Amino acid sequence: MNILREIARDLDSKDKLHKYRNKFILPKDQIYLDGNSLGVLAKGVVDNINHTIKEEWGNNLISSWNKSWIKLPRLISKKIASIIKSYETEVYVGSSTSINLFKLLKSILEANSFIKNITTDNLNFPSDKYICEVIAKDFNIDFNFLDYGNDLIPDIEKLKENILKEKGILVLSHVSFKSSYRYPIEEITKFCKDNNTILIWDLSHSVGAIDIDMRSNGVDYAIGCTYKYLNGGPGSPAFIYVRECELKKLKSPIKGWFSHNKPFEYSNEYIESNTIEKFSNGTPHILSLSTLKTSLDITLEATTEKLSIKSANLFDFFITIYNDDLKKLGFKLLSPLDKNKRGSHISLSHKEAWRISKCLLEPIDSRLLSIIVDFRPKNIIRIALTPLYTTFEDVYIISERIISIINDREYNKKDNTMEGVT
Repeated sequence: MNILREIARDLDSKDKLHKYRNKFILPKDQIYLDGNSLGVLAKGVVDNINHTIKEEWGNNLISSWNKSWIKLPRLISKKIASIIKSYETEVYVGSSTSINLFKLLKSILEANSFIKNITTDNLNFPSDKYICEVIAKDFNIDFNFLDYGNDLIPDIEKLKENILKEKGILVLSHVSFKSSYRYPIEEITKFCKDNNTILIWDLSHSVGAIDIDMRSNGVDYAIGCTYKYLNGGPGSPAFIYVRECELKKLKSPIKGWFSHNKPFEYSNEYIESNTIEKFSNGTPHILSLSTLKTSLDITLEATTEKLSIKSANLFDFFITIYNDDLKKLGFKLLSPLDKNKRGSHISLSHKEAWRISKCLLEPIDSRLLSIIVDFRPKNIIRIALTPLYTTFEDVYIISERIISIINDREYNKKDNTMEGVT
């Protein structure tokens, strides 16, 4: 293993993205491998927040709306549009992912009375399923749930058969939160279009870590969050993407102040904006939006093309250790080997996954580093490969720790109690 550590350090020394690690505040006594749930704090964000609070709010007060705040949602939307390679007029930033999915589904259904069903699958995040179910109930249409079983890898032919049969709305996660499986976005999008099915992609577990090109993929509708690989901070606003040619067909279900065509005329008559701003609601969340100015710039500078390459290289380094050691210790790799079918996290299953996660977080030996990973019931450990700040040595250290936890049966010293956020 010492040879592997030297290899890891050599790879880090040659990593052209390694400099971006210094742009983030990382704990000195921990290794953070949970960026697929919450990205870390960029150093520049602290200055942005302080400026927004002390100067714009503290000193300039309401005049800050005209000086900067009114333009902030559009500024952030433009940055996200660049990251996903779309036109800036196709992206709106605000609200949460669930609210944006609700608005998008409802507006599509109201514009297309022929739709009789909504479908999603067991690879999708549960809250997306909840939204699909309640919208289907409200519109008195069918809700279909595709279950691919415990392997957490989709049956593409089964999915296509469902598309041919149902011809309704399909909601999919681009990257599955459990297995890290990545759907062939261009292939499925084209198949849906060829077969009269409207497809909404949830980009939450892919945006900012792998390269996404909305123009070339032909995607019409998408949603996504900004607090994972985009490092916007806890609860930072989500986004809606609507291809420009589809935008005029839709009317937002929420007639909000900022979705009005001329919000500052304070008209008693609601006239909806004819731009993507129609999906705005009320007053923009300025404090949350301000965190994204710096964090998104880092991603834009690094480029998602290079981030994708590093993500794949980090995985390739891990898989060598997995094949040589972890596979023999009862672990099963749930993530696809093909980099084109995988997101940017590793999913491992093990019967002692929960207690292993606790050992990583709180090692029995206080001299060892604490390592933060992600546990997902019932037996999945998720290890985020966040290319902006994860190192090859990080991957080596967690692999070595997991091996020692199993060999020393350290997990027997932890109980199975689950509480708090996992």
